[in-house]
Amino acid sequence: MADQRTSGGNAPKSIQVVLWPTILFFVGLFVLFLGERMLTTEGLQKGAATLASLLLLAGLVGIVSRRSSAKDAIEKRALGYLMLSGLAVILGVVVYLLFNLKSAGLQESLRSMLGKNYERASSVSQMFLPMMVLLGALPMAFIQQAVYTMTDGRGVAEAIEPHRITYSGQSGLSVALVAIFVAAANYVVTERNSKVDLARFQNTKTSETTRKVVQSLLRPIQVTLFFPTANEVREQVQPYFDELAKLSPNFQVQILDHALEPGRAKEMSVSGNGMIVLTQLDDKGKAGSRETINIGLNIDTARGTLLAFDGDVQKRLLQLSRPGRVVYFTSGHGERSFDTGALDLMKDDMRLPVGALRTMMVNLGYEVRTLSVQNGLAGKLPQDAGLVVIAGPTERFLGEEVSALSSFLDDGGHLLVLLDPTAEQTAIDLGPLLKRVGLKFTPQVLCHPERFAVRTHKDNDRENIVSTSFSSHVSVTTLSRNSGRAGVILPKSGFFERDTVMPAGVQLDFTLRSMPNTFADTNRNFQLDAGEKSQVFELAAAAQKMLEPGKDGKTKRELRLVAVGSADAMSDGLVPWLPNRVLILDSVKWLMQEEAILGEPVQDHDVPIVHTKGQEKLWFWLTTLLMPSLVLGVGLLYTRAVRRRRAS
Repeated sequence: MADQRTSGGNAPKSIQVVLWPTILFFVGLFVLFLGERMLTTEGLQKGAATLASLLLLAGLVGIVSRRSSAKDAIEKRALGYLMLSGLAVILGVVVYLLFNLKSAGLQESLRSMLGKNYERASSVSQMFLPMMVLLGALPMAFIQQAVYTMTDGRGVAEAIEPHRITYSGQSGLSVALVAIFVAAANYVVTERNSKVDLARFQNTKTSETTRKVVQSLLRPIQVTLFFPTANEVREQVQPYFDELAKLSPNFQVQILDHALEPGRAKEMSVSGNGMIVLTQLDDKGKAGSRETINIGLNIDTARGTLLAFDGDVQKRLLQLSRPGRVVYFTSGHGERSFDTGALDLMKDDMRLPVGALRTMMVNLGYEVRTLSVQNGLAGKLPQDAGLVVIAGPTERFLGEEVSALSSFLDDGGHLLVLLDPTAEQTAIDLGPLLKRVGLKFTPQVLCHPERFAVRTHKDNDRENIVSTSFSSHVSVTTLSRNSGRAGVILPKSGFFERDTVMPAGVQLDFTLRSMPNTFADTNRNFQLDAGEKSQVFELAAAAQKMLEPGKDGKTKRELRLVAVGSADAMSDGLVPWLPNRVLILDSVKWLMQEEAILGEPVQDHDVPIVHTKGQEKLWFWLTTLLMPSLVLGVGLLYTRAVRRRRAS
């Protein structure tokens, strides 16, 4: 831009606008881009960098020369803005070429000068160039465009409007800063990637336990999803299995459409889409046992299945990968029942059942059976017994039964013993069984004067003692991580001690301890009396012992036993309490030698809102009488106040 012309007198001066310096400048930028991004040989790259530098300098010199010869102050200001923009771009180019020009001497000099900071400075130079190009080139282009629009179409302008020049420069700078901010934010987000899951079904995410099951697979399992291409349910479950497939080569996933693969569907006994088939494969890839989940194609009808999806998949995986896992509950000695229905006041046994405990074991993939004198309790226990549970017995055990359980334990069996301190004779009968692992149980109910779970707001609540102190044993790993925060409730609990004679090779660990000032309430008056112990008591124990290999010389055998001084701690009344539920899960998995998959599946259930008859009446009168009356009363008061204000 230059060449002022006057026609004499008061004729308006005119300004000749030229574009070649700016065009030359942008051609230089294009040549630099061409050399760095499209040319591959070193010689051509150096040639392109040199040519680009000359073009940029020529463009800048052209702008500077036009500015020095300009007579109009506004034109000088516009050219000054262009000059500053050009200098910003050239600064970025110079810094970039210093670190990226393939010249051995130059790079060695920079390395010796910067030392350890050379690599960091080199990385910064690559980001510095595009930033400076944006900060310089965009304002330059915007200002040049604004000046050119003030001409008559042939490059001659009567005058340059200063506010348009300023506004254009600011606009270009604003766009550049926004672009730099977006790029920087994108870089930070990429480097510090975090994911916020707002999915409708949070439980279609893999739990830590399910991931451990997949990672420990010894044989291949193939998962076949029968879904059409576009389906909402498929969008929920496919990412779940894709994530698991990344954890183990033994976990394979394929997606088929029933309409396109009728032969494969018939082979797997699948009648339509919306089915998930888990198949165990042998070493040769042939299909073995299968498990099927019918989830459906409609997202609304599939909602119930999706709520417990992770737990359902985990159960099927365990059934396929760990078959033959049988749990026996002893019966015939007043053990807790499996009745999970409503409390029946007409029943003789008013104790809480253990139906939820059985359900949890079934959900873990175990087969649950009962064990009595008729099927081996008084002789030799079934060979398929993976775990035997003695759930709060109150009646006497025969000597033959105790002997059979002892032999089962000595042969590498696993026992879960839930004791009731009010059944003193039963505790005496089972004493020899506990003695085999160096354990002694004292059937005295423990109480705490201050720290207990409130249930009836009476003195007998002091029997509901709480344990927040856990050992480092595997069976309480999850609880020990939250020691001091998670409290296991143990109503009517007795306590354990080490036996005077410790069997050789047995590792005994007391896993739960009571709080200080807990006392043994021998007379059951819920008060600390003279002569009653007040101390920290051992509430649960875990014992194990490695045995000699089996007859084949290879099979490892290890007896394991978990004893809890409160049968109510694992009853239906406390299974919903998370610390107690975690205690059950981790104890059972440790007993079944599955400590590698400790934890709980992801399961969300809609909890029903239940009201008593009195609460129902209260809600009825609140919604039908009280709230309408309150609204009506407020309205009347407001109306009276308005009328009084108008009258006054």
